[in-house]
Amino acid sequence: MTGATTACPRCGAALRDDQDWCLDCGAAARTRLAQTPRWRLPITGAIAVAALCGVALAFAFARLSNTNDEVRATRAATAQPPPAQPATTAPAPSPFTTTTGPTAP
Repeated sequence: MTGATTACPRCGAALRDDQDWCLDCGAAARTRLAQTPRWRLPITGAIAVAALCGVALAFAFARLSNTNDEVRATRAATAQPPPAQPATTAPAPSPFTTTTGPTAP
C-alpha cells in the first residue's frame, strides 16, 4: 500500500490510490459515470405504434363481425326462387300428326 492520497472532488475526504469511490460521500473519485442513454423516446414510439395497431385490429374486427344486415340481405337474395321463364305463345310442334276428318284413299 502506498501512502499517496488524494482528496475527494466532492467532499474533500482523503482517498487512497486504489479507491474508486469516496467512503464518506459515495461519489466517484476517479471514474466518470456515463450518462444514461435516451430510452424514453424509443419506448414511447413503440407504445404509440402498438396502440395504433391495437386500434386498427379492433376496427377491423368490428367491421368484419358487424355484418348482420349484409348477411340478411344475402340470404334473402339467395332464398328467392329463380324468376319463371316467360310463357311462349306458340305451342311446340308435335312429332305425331293427327287428322280429324276422313282420309283420302
